[in-house]
Amino acid sequence: MNYIKDPILGDYYLVIDDLNYSVYKTIMPDSGTPYDSCIGHFGNLGKALERIAEHKVRQESWTSIKDYITELKNIYNDYKKHFLQ
Repeated sequence: MNYIKDPILGDYYLVIDDLNYSVYKTIMPDSGTPYDSCIGHFGNLGKALERIAEHKVRQESWTSIKDYITELKNIYNDYKKHFLQ
């Protein structure tokens, strides 16, 4: 297995194998002992990055759909800027 741990992903990282891209998030609980939580398994890199973006915005409460979508688009654009240049 291979890993992608890019600073732009924050606490998230990818595990790559022959079949898919698995997304994990490193969680730091109050106990101080970090653990990795699997977010999902995806058939391509694009879907894995989309899921990371969606998971990030779902970690907060939003007062409007417009703000939610704007933040999601900002994350997508940030990924495009950093990964697709």
